[in-house]
Amino acid sequence: MIGQTCGLPLIRGEAGAAVPFARPTYDVPGCESGTYSSAVVVRRGSGATLQDFLERRVAMNGHNSQSGCNALKDAYLTEVAHTGPYFSSLLLTGSHRASADAVADGSADLCALDAVAWALYQFAEPDRAAGLEPIHWTRPMPSLPFITSAKHSDRLPDLRAALAEAVETGAIGIPAAILSASIADYDPVREMDLNLKDVTLAPHGSA
Repeated sequence: MIGQTCGLPLIRGEAGAAVPFARPTYDVPGCESGTYSSAVVVRRGSGATLQDFLERRVAMNGHNSQSGCNALKDAYLTEVAHTGPYFSSLLLTGSHRASADAVADGSADLCALDAVAWALYQFAEPDRAAGLEPIHWTRPMPSLPFITSAKHSDRLPDLRAALAEAVETGAIGIPAAILSASIADYDPVREMDLNLKDVTLAPHGSA
């Protein structure tokens, strides 16, 4: 009845007829009330700015990821003032953890992962994480929405209340609070996606 998705598949219609009804606030660095940023992570000491990693190898969890793909495109477009491609090649990993692993073991030079994923990686892989560091935090976007089927649209307040209670009682331990959400809250994701439609990370076929 309840699920969670990335904001990018939601606004692209890839989550079907799902209805967003809540979004979390996380108590980790890089998150504010109902928003999150992505950490651009590199091997410690391998560079200090986004510019330093032009023409290097990037790892990415997927093309439909706001935090791993579009946030990184936006950071380079706005901070480096270049429309791409930015990197020599692209390694598609399928997950944020695998992207961080790829940077740690040298298969890639940088990746972007959302603030919660970065916090969890530091907890789960302290030795590997110690060899990595964020060099940039992307601009805040609405946090990942909780969704339900359109057939439950008349129950959204109840679902939101149940989710908030689960957070308050510790049944769901990661979010610190639950906020109301609607599709309109993800307009910033939609606008960023439209602005990035002609921006590529790496040359075609490099994945």
